[in-house]
Amino acid sequence: MALGLMVMGCAAGRFRYDQHARSDDVELRGLEDLVADATPTTDASVDKQQLERPLEDETPPYRLGKRDVLDVYVMDHPEMSSQRVNLGEISGTTVQDDGLLHLPVLGAVEAEGLTLEELRARLQTEAAKYIVEPQVTVEVLRYVSQRFFVLGQVRSPGVFVADGTTTLLDALAQAGGALDDADLASATVVRRGELLPIDVADVVYGGDLARNVRLRGGDLLYVPDDRAQKVYVLGEVLRPQAVPMRRGRLTLAEALVTAGGPTPARARRELAVLRGGHARPVVYTLDLEHALMIDQSIVLEPGDRVVVAPTGLSTASRYMQQLLPFLLAGQAAGIAAQGASNVAAQAAATGPGG
Repeated sequence: MALGLMVMGCAAGRFRYDQHARSDDVELRGLEDLVADATPTTDASVDKQQLERPLEDETPPYRLGKRDVLDVYVMDHPEMSSQRVNLGEISGTTVQDDGLLHLPVLGAVEAEGLTLEELRARLQTEAAKYIVEPQVTVEVLRYVSQRFFVLGQVRSPGVFVADGTTTLLDALAQAGGALDDADLASATVVRRGELLPIDVADVVYGGDLARNVRLRGGDLLYVPDDRAQKVYVLGEVLRPQAVPMRRGRLTLAEALVTAGGPTPARARRELAVLRGGHARPVVYTLDLEHALMIDQSIVLEPGDRVVVAPTGLSTASRYMQQLLPFLLAGQAAGIAAQGASNVAAQAAATGPGG
């Protein structure tokens, strides 16, 4: 990438994002170097903080869906229960594609979307029309309806069944584990169109079991390879995007140039670089005006998220959701290269719950 630096007068000293400049002769420095140089009397220092992104993960009860196979038993009334093929052998009753459970005597009962307890109560009400104080039990014989996806650099990518107890570590194990070139630090978990604040590498290697979430129907775990080195430029820039690190190097200026530079928002004051996992990234915050003066010398690292935001870490965290389209695009490219496009198409077409 050919770059240019144009100074709009000696007094202004502003970086021109509509021009190209070279940074080959500029001494490159890391953000940690700037943090080390900062002093209480520095006019525009680099602030470093640890951002904790909370995970709201109340595990909901399993809700029944199409093709789930159940064992319904009405005590002392086998004529109302799921069929027994032989003594002790249960064929079960399947939730049909219309969401109904068809039982002898009781007839068609709505089951899709209910928890086991809700269905049990409903069946007990129906059975009470025929017998006094019915005792009903319901168990799942075979989970089918709720599916999640594990794709990318794992040994056996594909579609797996969620039974309400399958954790993130369980999912990786079911997919055969990560390959040697997997980048677990960049792995992502997407749920209902949102990127969960989970550092998969910390869960696997660091023992962060608090974020070893139970996967739900429609969840997607994607593990990229370690070859794609990118920086993400987000927030109040003209063209938010993923910027590849050509020649293994990228400066803040180069990243901002590729994204078209900051928008002319009057409230814009801060530039933040988020580094590390999605759950607890380290955040380097620079005054935007200061960054515009020195950004041609700041070298970034793979996976950095550069966020131009009006103010505050909470705002920067909100802009993190802009990552999702770029991550999904990277997933699609990686899956296609892996030859698992059929699985990818199924994952893209399947909504929550399969």
